[in-house]
Amino acid sequence: MISRRPHPFAMVVATIFMLAGAALWALDAFPTLQAISRQTALVSSFTPYGIVAWVIAALILLLAARGTGRLVSLVAFAGMFIHAGIFLPYFETSYQAPTGAPPTVKMIMLNLHYGHGDLDQLWAQVKAEKPDLVVLTEFTEQSSTVLTDPQWQALLPYHLGTTGRSSNRDQFGDSSGTQVLSRTPITLLGRASGTENANLAIQVTSGGHEFTLIAAHPINAVRGGLDGWLNEGAILADFVATQSGHPLVVAGDLNSVPEHLTIHNLVARTGLHQATQGWQPSYPADRMVPLITIDQVLASSQFSTVRVARFRVANTDHLGSVVELAQS
Repeated sequence: MISRRPHPFAMVVATIFMLAGAALWALDAFPTLQAISRQTALVSSFTPYGIVAWVIAALILLLAARGTGRLVSLVAFAGMFIHAGIFLPYFETSYQAPTGAPPTVKMIMLNLHYGHGDLDQLWAQVKAEKPDLVVLTEFTEQSSTVLTDPQWQALLPYHLGTTGRSSNRDQFGDSSGTQVLSRTPITLLGRASGTENANLAIQVTSGGHEFTLIAAHPINAVRGGLDGWLNEGAILADFVATQSGHPLVVAGDLNSVPEHLTIHNLVARTGLHQATQGWQPSYPADRMVPLITIDQVLASSQFSTVRVARFRVANTDHLGSVVELAQS
């Protein structure tokens, strides 16, 4: 059998890809590294995709060698296997509701992209799903017709929240508004202080059960920088922790992926689990295939997930979400 080691150039290229994969794995395995800079925080949004770097490295080493020379590719395959562990939490079944279990609450959530999201398309989804709750972030005066439109009022007559200013810009408009629309009466319990966008705690009754909903929208690392992102992540964790003595759901645009330090800290503080199960990235939805999962639902142990689905609405950079939960 002819044996040939990979050409040095192939080794160099493969090594570069393996180092990239290892760096992304390290950002997941040691989340505090994400706080080094804004750049590391942003790159950490893509830690699952490090597996692509390992795959490319393995293919280069396989194709560039012959016979036993291909054994060097085992390093890349080992890295690929280890990196695949990042995906396991997305398919955790501990909080999956039994097949056929009826939901006690159905919610829709959507970031309206400074109020530009197409309300007709959103209404079509709401009309079809008939949710108990709708959580809307980046809610502006341009979106406010949903609060007075008779067809919206007939289905979701109760609402609480804030409204941002109208914006004609696609980038960096007023993102502060957060609204919760409900089929049943709701009560405002509080609002997080010190955040640019409204993060609200609301008492909800649905399916014969009471729980607290946190409609969340902390600032992202692009707009707030590293310090703003970390600070608002900590404020949100503190705010959620004040409500964590009873059934609790956090829903909205969290501006962090599940691998981010901010989400790790929130889960550690509150004991919540991911309710948006499965690999269903939600952003960016306007320019390419969505790559990262920043629109999430976290829930306390009383909740199990019945269904999660994404849907598309024109003129917003997020996919909308339909989440059905069963509360025990």
